[in-house]
Amino acid sequence: MRKSTSIGLISGFALIVGAILLGNTWGKFFDPASLLMVVGGTAAAVVVNYSFEDLKRAIEMTQDLFTFEPPSLQRRLDQITNMARTARREGVLALDRHIDDVDDDLLEFGLEMAVDGMGEDEIAGMLDQRIAEMKSKRQLVADFFTQAGTYAPAFGMIGTLIGLIQMLNNLDDPSKIGSGMATALITTFYGALLANLAFLPLGDRARKQNELRGKAHYITREGILAIARGDSPRMIEQRLGFLAEDEIDEEAEDAEAEDAGAESTEDATDAQPAAAAA
Repeated sequence: MRKSTSIGLISGFALIVGAILLGNTWGKFFDPASLLMVVGGTAAAVVVNYSFEDLKRAIEMTQDLFTFEPPSLQRRLDQITNMARTARREGVLALDRHIDDVDDDLLEFGLEMAVDGMGEDEIAGMLDQRIAEMKSKRQLVADFFTQAGTYAPAFGMIGTLIGLIQMLNNLDDPSKIGSGMATALITTFYGALLANLAFLPLGDRARKQNELRGKAHYITREGILAIARGDSPRMIEQRLGFLAEDEIDEEAEDAEAEDAGAESTEDATDAQPAAAAA
């Protein structure tokens, strides 16, 4: 999953650039004014929609889209069942010796409450609150890119309208109408490209990553409550094991997507020298 995001972006832009280079008018596709209209307008709209604190937090968490390491659901389930076995044999207080070995903050937080003897309802409430806070912070990145993907095509159309107005005010020379129309449409191209190849896919990727985190949180929550109730490890594993089975299927799909993306990048790289020679 960490590689597929970068591979998708690189291969997508490589294919677009390769298609442009195959034509004889590739220089027309670069227009600083149009790029400024789309990028600047989208950035301004996002600033209006979010506070500076939210923008700073979203930008800082954007790197997680490329460095995200999916939580191992099976490993999390194994940790919880081992904890349940220890609690079943030696009592819940015995888990205090193993809390430092836990590498997940939510699991550590829940085990501490269970060791302290808090009731099941109280533990559930505290876990739900912590999970909601974590979900809200992570959802900010998905919303940020989705909003940017919504604004970019709109500013592309605004730039096109500005270009058309300027072109219509200079109809004295019909020979310039074609080039003026092409320049006016460039902003729509930029807006559609950024929205559909970068912003919206990144927003969807962030939501996908949040879903994986949500599964891990669900396993952690239900596992801790089961330990607090004194459920058997076998019962816990049977109740939550289906989520770990889904993880295997998702890993296979990600591997296939990465292989396909790598092949597309190689094809685009081979096409660019041929286009340049033409």
